[in-house]
Amino acid sequence: MTMTLKEVAAYYDISEHTLRYYDKINLVPGITRDAHGYRVFSDLAVGWLRYIIAFRSTGMPIADVRHYIELDNQGDVTQSERLAMLEKQAAHLRKQIANLQQQQDLIETKISHFKADTATPHADALVVKGV
Repeated sequence: MTMTLKEVAAYYDISEHTLRYYDKINLVPGITRDAHGYRVFSDLAVGWLRYIIAFRSTGMPIADVRHYIELDNQGDVTQSERLAMLEKQAAHLRKQIANLQQQQDLIETKISHFKADTATPHADALVVKGV
């Protein structure tokens, strides 16, 4: 089965521009052109895009994504290096998640304070205050 650029963009909710860029830099294995010059995404390309999008959304640089794909093409002999890359990215992601959790906690605390302030009548309720 193959997919068009528009179909892949809709399937992964990614911009057509990004897909064109990935093709231009030869990042995605399995993209070919049809007789009219339109991009055709094979099952291989669609499968790789799932990982490329995941890697990029977690902050992995394109150079590292490319290196991972090159290692994968070399087969099982590179499995330990690919594992190390994935573990490094997972650790990076855990830090990002922890940081986001701290930011969410701060915002949730502020929301709680606002709700507590509006639930409690104040003697100076008629006075307009700044936030």
